[in-house]
Amino acid sequence: MPSNFDAYFNYPSKQKRGEERVEKILDSIENALEENPDWEFNTRNIAQRAKISSGAIYHHFPSVGSLFASLFIRKVKKTQLITIDLINSLGPKVTLDEVSDLLVDHTFMVWSKGSLQIKKIVIEYFYRNAKEPELLYSFIDVLVPHFQAFVARNTTNTIRNIAKEEWPLILRTTQTAVSSPFIERQAIAGTEAHRQFAKDCLRRLLAK
Repeated sequence: MPSNFDAYFNYPSKQKRGEERVEKILDSIENALEENPDWEFNTRNIAQRAKISSGAIYHHFPSVGSLFASLFIRKVKKTQLITIDLINSLGPKVTLDEVSDLLVDHTFMVWSKGSLQIKKIVIEYFYRNAKEPELLYSFIDVLVPHFQAFVARNTTNTIRNIAKEEWPLILRTTQTAVSSPFIERQAIAGTEAHRQFAKDCLRRLLAK
C-alpha cells in the first residue's frame, strides 16, 4: 500500500502521547468541518484548531492530503467495528430477509448521519491523494470471516453456500449500491426506493 495512502494507519505512533496527538489532530478537523463545511483547511488553520505546531502535524502526516485520507479511513474503520458487532450478534434463526434489512438499514444510518457535504469533501481528498484509490474497497474484506461464520451457523435454509472468493465481490457490490448515490448526489440517494434497491441487491446476491 502506498506510503501516502494512509500515513496514520500504516505508520502508527509507537508512543501513547503520539497516538493521542494524532487523534487530536483528526478530531479537530472533523469538529471544524461539522461546525463549518466551508472551513478553510490548511496546515496553519489545522494547527491552530488542534492547538499544536505545524511541525507536529508534519511529524505525523507528510501532507494535508495524507491527513484527510487518514481521517476518511478512520471513519471507515470505526464503522466496520460496529458492523462486525452487528454481524456477530445475529443468531442462527435470522433469515436472509431479516439480515438484509438489518445490514442495509445500518449502512443507511451511517451514510445519513452527519453532513453529506463533509463526507464528500473528505472522499474527494482521499481520491485526489491516494495513489491507488481502488484499494478503498479492500477495507471491506475484514468483514468476510464474520459473514462466513454467520452463514455457517445459520439454520434458516435461506442463504446459499458462498465461496470465500465471492464474499469480497458481494460486499463491494452492496457497498456501491448504498454509497454511490450519496457520493454522486443522485436524486434517489437516501430515499425509500434507494433503500429497497440496496436490500434487493443483497438478497439476490445471497439467496439460494
